[in-house]
Amino acid sequence: MSTPLAISDDLDLNLEQIIGQCIGILGIRGSGKSNTAGVIFEELLRNNYPLSIVDIDGEYFGLKERYEVLVVGHGEGVEIEIDTDCAEEIAQISMEKNIPIVLDLSGFLSDERTAFLSEYLTALWTLAGKLRRPYIIGIEEAHEFIPQGVKTELKELIARVALRGRKRGLGAIIISQRSAKVDKDVLSQAGMLFLHRVVHEVDMRVYSELLPWRKSETKEIITSLGIGDCVYINGDKILPIYVRERQTFHAGFTPSLEVVVTPELKQVSQAIIEAIEQAKTGKGKKSRLEELQDQLRRMENTLVEKETTISNLEAIARTLGYIKVEVPAPSLPEVQNISKAIVQSVEGKGLAHLGAQVGERAHPVSAGSFAPPVPVSERPFSTKTAVIEIEGSVEAPDDLPGAVRRHIDRVISRIAKQGIPHQRLLSFVIGHAPISYSVNQIAAWIGCAQGVIESDPPREFLDMGLLVRERRSDGLHYRSNLKGFVTQEFGVYQPDIGGGELHQITQCLRMRLGEE
Repeated sequence: MSTPLAISDDLDLNLEQIIGQCIGILGIRGSGKSNTAGVIFEELLRNNYPLSIVDIDGEYFGLKERYEVLVVGHGEGVEIEIDTDCAEEIAQISMEKNIPIVLDLSGFLSDERTAFLSEYLTALWTLAGKLRRPYIIGIEEAHEFIPQGVKTELKELIARVALRGRKRGLGAIIISQRSAKVDKDVLSQAGMLFLHRVVHEVDMRVYSELLPWRKSETKEIITSLGIGDCVYINGDKILPIYVRERQTFHAGFTPSLEVVVTPELKQVSQAIIEAIEQAKTGKGKKSRLEELQDQLRRMENTLVEKETTISNLEAIARTLGYIKVEVPAPSLPEVQNISKAIVQSVEGKGLAHLGAQVGERAHPVSAGSFAPPVPVSERPFSTKTAVIEIEGSVEAPDDLPGAVRRHIDRVISRIAKQGIPHQRLLSFVIGHAPISYSVNQIAAWIGCAQGVIESDPPREFLDMGLLVRERRSDGLHYRSNLKGFVTQEFGVYQPDIGGGELHQITQCLRMRLGEE
C-alpha cells in the first residue's frame, strides 16, 4: 500500500518512491527552493521517516513547531551543543533509535564543520550497511560540500551516499542555489529533480542539460517561474508544479517590516537528551595517540571485513572460472561500405563482439549515422549465454601487487554476473570513450531494443561508478567513467601504487571490458 506525500496538488508522489533516492532541489534565493526542501522534510517527518538535515544557516529548527526533531550543534534553536568529537555517537543514536536530527553547523568554523560531517557521514554509511533501514540526508548549500572540479574527502563521502546509497536504504536531498557549482556526476544521477527559477547563464546551461528542451525554450520557461513554481523531473516524467507552503516556521524567511514571532517548539523526550549527553561524556579533545589508536582499530576492523569478503568472492570466482561458453563466429555479412566499428564487432574484439557473434545483421551506415537495431525476433541469442569469461585473455601486468591483480579479477567477476544487454552496453560505451551516446544510438549499435535499455537501465554499473548517465535534449546519454572508477576503487592501495599503476589498471580493464 502506497503512502501519498502532500507536496503539491499537481504531483502524485508516494513515500516509497523516496527510499534510496538522490533528490536535487535547485534554484536561486527567493525562488522557493528552501520552502520545497522544508515541505519534503515535513512530509517525511509526518510519516516517521528517519533523516538528518545538514543546516549551515540555522534555518530548520522551525520543524520543531510540529515534529519531534532533535537540533544539535551551535546556533539559535539548538537543544544540545556538541563539538566534532560527538559525530559518530549522534549518527548512531539517530539511525538506531529513528531520531530525526537537524545538524545546526552555523556556529562551526569551516574546518570543524568538515571534520564533523566527515565523521558523521562515515558513521551513517557504516551503520546503514548493517541495519539496512530507509534513511535520508538533506544537505543545504550543497555546492559548498560537493563542488564541481574540486576533489575532497568530504565530497567523495557525499557522492558515495548520493550515487551508491540505494542498496543500503540511504538517500540524499541535494539543495543548492548555484546549480553550476554542484558536482555534475551527482546531479546527473539524481533520480528526482525540483528545478526552480535561475537567472545566471551558467546555471541555465545546467538546466539545459537536465531538461529535454531547446535552450531557448528552457530559458523562456525557467525565467517565467514564480515563487514556489518549479519543474519536476522523475525519469521521463516532467511536470510544472507549484509546491505548497511550509506548515512549520521557516527561520530562513526573507526579512520584512512585519513582526515575526518564533512559535512554541516541541521538545524531544528527556531520554533522548540524556542519551546525547551521555555520548558527550568523556568526549574531550583526544590526544594524538588516542586518535591514532582509534584509527588503527577502525582499519583493523575494516581489514577483517574485507578479507572475509575477498575469501567469499574468490571462492565464487574459482567456481565461475570453470564456466565457459563458446560461440561459433559467423561469416562476415556481404554488405558493402560497412563501418569499421561493425567489422571489429563481428570479428570478436572486446566484450561487445558477442552481440554480433550470435546472428545479428550488420547494416550499411553513413558517416555520422548509426546502424538500425535488428528486430528482437530476428536475434536468436539466449539471455543465459555468458558474455564474460572470468579468466580473461588480457592478464593484469605482473608488476602490479598481487592484491591489486586479484581485485581486478573480482571487478570482472562482478561485472560478469550482470545481464547480457548490460554487459554489451558497458562494453560499447567503454570501447568508444570519451564520447557519450544516446540510448537510441547505443541500442542500434549493440542490437538491442531501445525500450529494453530504458526500462532496465544498467543500475549496477551506474552504482559502481563505471558509467555516467546524463539527461540531454535528445534523451538520456551514457558515457564511460572508467578512469574515475579506477581512481576510487583502487585508491585504497595508495601509496603502495601510484598514478602509473592506476593507469595500468585502467588500460587492463579497458582491454577486458571494451572494444578495441
